[in-house]
Amino acid sequence: MSERADPGPGGRATPRRRAWPVRSGTIPFPADGFAERPETGPRPWDALRPGATVILGPADPGGPPGPAGQDGPGGTGKTRLAAALAEQLWAAGQLDLLAWLDAGSRDSMVSGYARALADIRVAAAPGQPEAAAARFLAWLAATGRRWLVVLDGLADPADADGLWPHGPAGQVLVTTGLAGLRPPPVPPAPADRAAPPAREHVATGVAPFSQREALSYLAARLNDDPYQVAGSLDLALGLGCLPAGLNLAVSYLLDTGQNCRQYRLAGEPYRPEPGRLARDPLAPAWMLAVGRAVQLSPAELAWPALKLAAVLGPAGIPGAILTSAAACGYVTGQPRGTGGDQARVRLAFGNLQRLGLITIRPDDDLRTVRMAAALQASVRLAMDPAELRRAVLAAADSVCACWPAAATAVAGLEQALRDCATSVRRCGGPALWDGGPHPLLARAGRSLDDARMPESAAIYWRRLAARSGEHLGAQSAAALQFRERHASAAVAAGRADEAIALYKELAADIEAAAGPGGPEVIAVRASLAAAYRAAGRLGDAISLSEQVAADCYRALGPAQPQTTQSLRALGAAYADAGRDQEAMSALRRCLGALERSIGLMHPGAVAVRHELAEACRRAGRAEEAISIYQEALAQVEKVTGAAYPGAVTAREHVAIAYYRAGQVNDAAATLRQAIAEWERLPGAGPGYTIAARASLAAIYCEAGRLREAIPLYEDELADLEQIRGPGHPDTLRARWNLAAACHKARRLPEAIGLGEAALADCEQFLGPGHRETLSARANLAHAYHAAGLLKRASAHFDRALRDCEQSLGPGDSLTDAVRVLRKRYLAGRQGAAPIITGPAA
Repeated sequence: MSERADPGPGGRATPRRRAWPVRSGTIPFPADGFAERPETGPRPWDALRPGATVILGPADPGGPPGPAGQDGPGGTGKTRLAAALAEQLWAAGQLDLLAWLDAGSRDSMVSGYARALADIRVAAAPGQPEAAAARFLAWLAATGRRWLVVLDGLADPADADGLWPHGPAGQVLVTTGLAGLRPPPVPPAPADRAAPPAREHVATGVAPFSQREALSYLAARLNDDPYQVAGSLDLALGLGCLPAGLNLAVSYLLDTGQNCRQYRLAGEPYRPEPGRLARDPLAPAWMLAVGRAVQLSPAELAWPALKLAAVLGPAGIPGAILTSAAACGYVTGQPRGTGGDQARVRLAFGNLQRLGLITIRPDDDLRTVRMAAALQASVRLAMDPAELRRAVLAAADSVCACWPAAATAVAGLEQALRDCATSVRRCGGPALWDGGPHPLLARAGRSLDDARMPESAAIYWRRLAARSGEHLGAQSAAALQFRERHASAAVAAGRADEAIALYKELAADIEAAAGPGGPEVIAVRASLAAAYRAAGRLGDAISLSEQVAADCYRALGPAQPQTTQSLRALGAAYADAGRDQEAMSALRRCLGALERSIGLMHPGAVAVRHELAEACRRAGRAEEAISIYQEALAQVEKVTGAAYPGAVTAREHVAIAYYRAGQVNDAAATLRQAIAEWERLPGAGPGYTIAARASLAAIYCEAGRLREAIPLYEDELADLEQIRGPGHPDTLRARWNLAAACHKARRLPEAIGLGEAALADCEQFLGPGHRETLSARANLAHAYHAAGLLKRASAHFDRALRDCEQSLGPGDSLTDAVRVLRKRYLAGRQGAAPIITGPAA
């Protein structure tokens, strides 16, 4: 959805907030394939009203069971009904927000909520999907906007714990193959708020078409050739009037030109063993479609291609998975891991689309291929255990091969891969555990860790540890590894007490298996000490950290990474407890070992040097903090000379130490020297001096030397726009720093123009809840106030504070700074300075 733009004061187009209504997510089926169903039960949208939850489930859970994972026959059209309803409400203008989410897993729901929050442009902490999901659910509960949230394909009620939407203005529609699903009660409101209304819940079973509806559907889809409708009643009855089966039959007839009577007489070459699919009404339709597809070139590849797609999930499969070497090898019948002809595999999947077995969206790299959940379940039911095992392993290998490293991951691709991994895991059973856990199992969990979804990660690792215990034994290396991951995720989720119990049990088990004093035991006890620290149990943390550091030194030696990390953790624990002298001692030992083993200017050594200097500063020993950096500079210059990038970087660190000690003039002089050295170094262009010039500009601003600061900010902005582009976070920060400096210099028209441009860019590139966006809004409000534009100032101050409290928390330093600015505004005072980024560390 596009956003309107208005020219700002400087002629720059600044986007407004997103206009309503808003759509979020992708509806999987086009509206043109929908058929009206006036006879098969009550229309589900008749039950929808503000505050209501409607669940579309199996029509007759007590009747014949459906494919695996469903309590009733699949393919009755639940998702198509939900899609049609959503589109009708949207077209009728009855919604301000339509959010469609895949509910196949907990992390998929969290990602969908986070995406919806971004789509309505509500502030949230960046890079924290679970916090964004909670913020979105809170918004739904409080808003007066009319909304519809569709949770499509809820496979496990536990996945939705804490994630059910509710609100007086909204409606919830759920599709599921599970019988008896009920939403939980609405959570109680805080004591200072009115109790929320009870959740209205309606469960609607979706049955197959009636005979009349089935005939109408066939007549509508085959309307170009009346000859093809002949025998349609027999065809409909033969397929149980199942919508999914009739859709496949229509695709077959359109491809072959036959009529309905000829369809009923056709054979199918892929009949499973007797009795396997006797109670699955969908099987005859897809078998006949596959029988046709395998006759098309390339011959015989359609069936393995369909089996592979059947284990990869209905939410959409990235095309790269299906054309990976592992997938191509499986489809073309090559030995595992040898690859196959990608062009022939593409043709095979094209044949499946031709027969209506899958849909392909070539323009969607993340959800390229979709296959209906009921069809996937039916195909899997037709596969014997050996076939299913081969398909699962090929799918697992294919997903792993396409999973990028964490540093290059894209959120949308990560979620698509996790969705496929979830499906493979649910289909795989013992196949993924033969000879040890398949790498896909751990890779999916690490993806949740990297995505900063600690709650989802903790649930995942706990379940994986339990499965590992079942298949490999509770004391197996894999089970112990997954238990450690579970405890680590619990710490990240803020459940330190739970993590402490997990780490204690894990340490005892590892010690029993590997013996006391080994590296594995030491590592777990180090993690336990970190959990103690996270729980605020500093005495326990320090005592255990001291023991861990001693054990590391004795068992591993002083230069090993595990030893230096233990000293660093010990120093941090001492610092938390206010024991600065002991913190400095531990960090000095750590820094000395790192400088000898990895070098003076290695990022790890630099980070510990910063921590040591900070401990000195807290202890009131500012000169000692400065000397730490001066010593490093002297050592680097002694080894490499002054005309070396590492030496210039070390000089910048000295300047920052001066600044933090309050010696502003010394800091500025040292930075000027560093900049001059960068300019003399061969091959060192503007990119090498950007951070130094930004720090010098910030120091000048603090010292009130604005005539010197503003040109530096202007040069920095110009260089960043050229080198890193207008949307890079550094560029955005430079623009609003320049705006803040102009404001401080009372150059208000320039400050306002730059501030509006900075805010618009931050909202566009970073999102409304990012720290830079919040700072830019507060600065702009301050500039409006100084210029006498009081209504604009009031609106931006109020929103800046509200967004800071919601995105960062009421105790965050930026929230406090914005609160101070707002109080000064309300008091009518002008004395507060705008927020300017300090010198780079």
